[in-house]
Amino acid sequence: MTLNKRKRSRVDTGFDAVVSCGGIEKHNVKVRNLSLKGMLCEPDHRIECIKDCSVTIVLSRSISFTIEARMIRNDEKGLALDFESMDEKAFFHLRNIVRYHSLDPDAIDKELSLPAFKPRT
Repeated sequence: MTLNKRKRSRVDTGFDAVVSCGGIEKHNVKVRNLSLKGMLCEPDHRIECIKDCSVTIVLSRSISFTIEARMIRNDEKGLALDFESMDEKAFFHLRNIVRYHSLDPDAIDKELSLPAFKPRT
């Protein structure tokens, strides 16, 4: 039995997103699951972001948001991105997406009272 060390709930999704590497390369990806801290996509071995990675999620023609991220891995298990920064608009939409897909939406809000990151020393 493995211990779940996650501090944010993941929700299954199936929507599309665009991963941008250094603002130059753009790759369409299929999102498997999403949390307030990161996302897992279908593997795409064309993506080799070392830094300056961002993900854009388009909800409609007039609604989209972008989150700065860091690629954790891109292997046969999937493309894993860790969110590093986002503005208020992105957080608002991300929170709503995660709540909508969650079996317990109130638990998502409760998670916000717990720090997701260790303080830097």
